[in-house]
Amino acid sequence: MSGVRAPGSAGAVRAGAVSSTPTVRAFFRRWSFWVGAGVFVLLASLVLLLIRGAGSTGGSELSTTSAAPNGAKAIAEVLRQQGVTVTAVDSLDAAMEAVRSAGGPRTGGGGTGGATVLVYDPSAFLPIDRASDLAALGDDLVLVEPDIFTLDALAPGVAVTGQVEQPHVVDAGCSEPSAARAGSISTSGSAYRATEAGAGSTECFGATADGFSLVRIQGDGSAVTVLGASAILTNEHTIEAGNAALALGLLGAHDTLVWYTPSEADVTASGPPSLAALTPGWVTPLLVLLAVVFLAAAVWRGRRLGPVVVENLPVIVRGSETVAGRARLYARSSARARALDALRIGTVTRVAGLLGLPRSAALPEVIAAVTAVTGVPAVEVAAVLVNREPRSEADLLALSQQLAAIERRVQIAVGRAGPRPAHPAPPSADPDPPSTGLPR
Repeated sequence: MSGVRAPGSAGAVRAGAVSSTPTVRAFFRRWSFWVGAGVFVLLASLVLLLIRGAGSTGGSELSTTSAAPNGAKAIAEVLRQQGVTVTAVDSLDAAMEAVRSAGGPRTGGGGTGGATVLVYDPSAFLPIDRASDLAALGDDLVLVEPDIFTLDALAPGVAVTGQVEQPHVVDAGCSEPSAARAGSISTSGSAYRATEAGAGSTECFGATADGFSLVRIQGDGSAVTVLGASAILTNEHTIEAGNAALALGLLGAHDTLVWYTPSEADVTASGPPSLAALTPGWVTPLLVLLAVVFLAAAVWRGRRLGPVVVENLPVIVRGSETVAGRARLYARSSARARALDALRIGTVTRVAGLLGLPRSAALPEVIAAVTAVTGVPAVEVAAVLVNREPRSEADLLALSQQLAAIERRVQIAVGRAGPRPAHPAPPSADPDPPSTGLPR
């Protein structure tokens, strides 16, 4: 049998190993669940996107590109058809550039030149600290539902009186040309009034007992119009009463309309500088280079799995291989006490079997029986079997040799006495047991 290798040994596996590559069918059979789950998630996402897209507003409120009910695309398109250039911007700098492109604001005089600037700021992003730039934007400023801060900066002669509780249709009640042409509008939103009555202020469309939906302040060559009824600009309500006529009259007075909706771009940065602002410019390229080097090293040194090896089961593993492998694990982790415990358990089990003791015999009984048979003092037997602890590899080797010596002396003593053990230990199934006495 020395020249024959076990069917499951390493040599037999290498000789009969068959490598195979998974087929497409096997791949999909293995990953069919995950492929199906991914397809389901993708389809569900598309359905939710379509549903959400169908029910979305299609743009922000009073957006010139939104065809939703709260958008203002209808008014913007009609103004374009009438020859008015409508430019939508979201920052004060862009608004000033659009006004400059239109030839700048008129500083008096007649004609249709210049620009009308509509300001709608529902999120309160308007840079009030740049009130002088705002006031010089255009010939006509149309403030749609402004708050008290915007009024203080751009229309200090106008005050807000409250909200319109119940929208209703009201007549103009003033001589303002655009309001007179409209006749009546459906009021909503906020109500305002002029705090300084005079020839330069006009109040139209009484929305509440002391408030109006439109207040116009005429200055030197320019005008500021406060519009509280923002709904007249929306696609949903523009066809009601004279809403469209008023919107076209206010916004189409000049060749250019700048539709200014302040955004985060108008917010002045404050606070300490960010980490990116404090780091040198070469830090980011260096981090990117390090990431690329790491990925290249991972691909270069990463372990590549080979082909699948088909092997017949079960595999026969020899007992000596198990013992040697466990011994290497004990040695690598410096588990001397655990290794010695395994040796002691094996020695006590075999000695108890030689002495005819039952498996349930306690350790003191085994020690007393060994002392009676061999004549070795019980203290020395107990020290070898249980009490002494290995402090080094040399101690472990010495104790293992002493365990083997005690077992040999018991075998010799029992052989001289002649009695057969009442509970012999089962024969070892290992054809080549180790000489160190490690338990099976």
